[in-house]
Amino acid sequence: MKRYSLWIFLALCLALITWKLFENRQQRQAETALALATRPFVPVKTALVQQEQLTNRLDANGIFLPAKEMFVISETQGRVIQVLKNKGEWVNEGDLIAKVDDELLSIELEATQANIAKLKKDRERLGNLIEGEAVAKNKMEDIELGLLAAEAKEKALKKQIANTGIRAPMTGTLGMRFIERGSVIGPGIQVAQMTNLEKLFLMVKVTERDVLRIRPGQRVEVTADVYPARAITARVTNIGLRADNAFNYDVEIEVPNPKDAPLRAGMHAKARFAFDMVREGLTVPRKAIAGSLQDARVYVVQDSVVSLRKVQLGSISGDRVEVLSGLTAGERVVVTGQFNLTDGVKVSVVE
Repeated sequence: MKRYSLWIFLALCLALITWKLFENRQQRQAETALALATRPFVPVKTALVQQEQLTNRLDANGIFLPAKEMFVISETQGRVIQVLKNKGEWVNEGDLIAKVDDELLSIELEATQANIAKLKKDRERLGNLIEGEAVAKNKMEDIELGLLAAEAKEKALKKQIANTGIRAPMTGTLGMRFIERGSVIGPGIQVAQMTNLEKLFLMVKVTERDVLRIRPGQRVEVTADVYPARAITARVTNIGLRADNAFNYDVEIEVPNPKDAPLRAGMHAKARFAFDMVREGLTVPRKAIAGSLQDARVYVVQDSVVSLRKVQLGSISGDRVEVLSGLTAGERVVVTGQFNLTDGVKVSVVE
């Protein structure tokens, strides 16, 4: 009897396990079907690729860099005994920033000057003896050579003592100071960093097509992001001779720093170039671009299906972008809804 009960119990357990496995399988199949299910279409908004007259302006974004910046480098070795300038202070070129101990050099200079005085007296006495033919003339040559060597050493020591006074190589603000009183420094050690923000350089990048229209000395209108309502007249000072990996060229613009609206290095700004020539080209709305401007792609709608296409961009003017290659006039591109798209998805155009 007990054996029959055990068999019945085992059969019930096996049936329960079989039922549970079947239920789990049905649930997984339902989830898979739900995951594979796709919407019949994705709603998007589109715009036409247009052939239009392009503006004679070019906008390029960039970052401000200081026009003058350099490190103050030590030319001597020793212990710093005095620090005269602090971080943030305005320093004129030639101002003393710090002083290094020069006691040993001064002692050596005094000894050298004493030796020079002795040699000059010896030369004077020897000259009188030579006139009386009491001493050979080659003795005078030895004294002259010794005197020249001592005078050269005196000049070197004076230069070394002068170098113990670390002075500002330019006019500007002492942005960083890397030494304190008691620091031991040597030749080539960075003592401080100086920056002059009376003028700034705005570095922007332009395409290979636009770089040919820019000229050195050309006037440019610059607007900093922190002062969007204020335009500053600047000028082009340098144009890159070589493109970067994205085939863009660097353009350097010198910008005066307004005292009533001070700018800082690292701030963002927009440069607007104006040209005389007028031309035509294909354009699309800027929001049609998927990805970055350097690796631009757009979704093109054809027969309710989108295809992701790589395009080459030209100049940017406001909310319109010039397309150099990859599109033709009359094609329709997606401007809203790109995040829900992949290549080959069906779409429905919403006006």
